[in-house]
Amino acid sequence: MHDPMDQKISSSNRVSSLEQVPPGRNVQKLYTFVCDSDHTNIKKKNIDKKISRTAGLFITGTDTGVGKTLVACGLAWLLRSRRINVGIMKPFATGSQIYSQNFKSQDTELLATAANVKDMDDDLNPVFFPIAASPLMASMITKNRISFKSVLYAFQRIRRRHEFVVVEGIGGIMVPLTNSYLLADFVKSIGLQLIVVSRPNLGSVNHTLLTVTACEKYGLDIVGIIINRMPSKPDIVESMTPELIRKLTGIPIIAVIPEQDSPNSETTGRHMEKWFADYGGVDQQIT
Repeated sequence: MHDPMDQKISSSNRVSSLEQVPPGRNVQKLYTFVCDSDHTNIKKKNIDKKISRTAGLFITGTDTGVGKTLVACGLAWLLRSRRINVGIMKPFATGSQIYSQNFKSQDTELLATAANVKDMDDDLNPVFFPIAASPLMASMITKNRISFKSVLYAFQRIRRRHEFVVVEGIGGIMVPLTNSYLLADFVKSIGLQLIVVSRPNLGSVNHTLLTVTACEKYGLDIVGIIINRMPSKPDIVESMTPELIRKLTGIPIIAVIPEQDSPNSETTGRHMEKWFADYGGVDQQIT
C-alpha cells in the first residue's frame, strides 16, 4: 500500500471529469449557472432511462465511514473466487489530498487491488476533489464543475471490459453532486441494483429506514442490506438490530460482518458466500 502524498491537486492534473469554471463568478451565481446548463439536461435525459441493462451492483451506505469500501472489496474478492471478470468503480471521491502517484483515492486503490484490475484510474475514479466534503461543496470551493457525460462514458468503458461491475458510492444515497442532481439520480441513470451497508449500533435503524425510503422514492432496487462491524460481544441493542431492520424494511440481510482487527477482502467476502450462492445476477463458476 502506498503512503499518502503531501500534495494538492493542481490545474495540470485535474481529471477529465472536472471542468474548470471561468474566474470572476461568485459561488451563488456560479452554481446557478452550472445547474441550469448541461447538468440539468443530463438529468432530464437519463433519470428515467438506464444506460443499458448490465450485470453489477452499487454499494451505498447509511452514512460516511460505514464500511462501503470494505464490503465492495469483499464482493470483488468473492466474484474473483468464482472466476468472474469483475470490474470496479468509484465514480465520485473526495479527500484531504491525493492518495498516491497511481490513485487519487485510497478507496480506489483498495478496490482495484481486491478486483485485480488494471484499468486507468481516470476510468475507475473519474471525479476526485482534494477536499473532505460532498462533491457539490467541494466543487463550489474549488470552482470546478462535474462533467456527468465523462463519468457515464467512464462507466460504459468499465462495463465493456468486465462481466460484472461493483460500483461504490460516496457517503449516503442522498449526497448532492450538484444543486439539482443527487447520488440517487446517478445510480438510477446507470441502472444498477443496490446493496445498503449499515451498522448495528444505536441510531442505525433510523438511518437504514431513511436510506431505504429514499431509494424507494427514486425507484432504486435494493437486493439486500449488510450489517457491518458487529462487535464480538454485542449488547442487546446491537444483537436485535439486524432482525429488526429486516422486519421493518422487508429487505433480506445479506450478511452480518463482525468487527475485524485487520479488515481484509477475503474475510469480508466469505461472510457473503451464503447469500451469493443464491444470487442470480451473474453466472458463477465455483473454484
